[in-house]
Amino acid sequence: MRWEREKGRLKVELLGDFNYERVLKLKALLKEGEELEIDLKNCRFVDTEAVDFLYNLKLRGRRYRLLNRPELLEKVCQILGVEL
Repeated sequence: MRWEREKGRLKVELLGDFNYERVLKLKALLKEGEELEIDLKNCRFVDTEAVDFLYNLKLRGRRYRLLNRPELLEKVCQILGVEL
């Protein structure tokens, strides 16, 4: 996982699975009021912990963007009303 901060945004590129381990790292990195941008172009797998993380960000009104979403994740996001 690569990350950088830019103008109030935490920009993350996942290199592998979007799983519980990555969710814990994102929670530790993400500052209050900071936007989150996740690039999934090199992501091989998204587990339920990641979907739960995104859903809870939405419930708390946190701003985030998902770039290069896999098609299946796109469908899950639509069903849950998560960022599109």
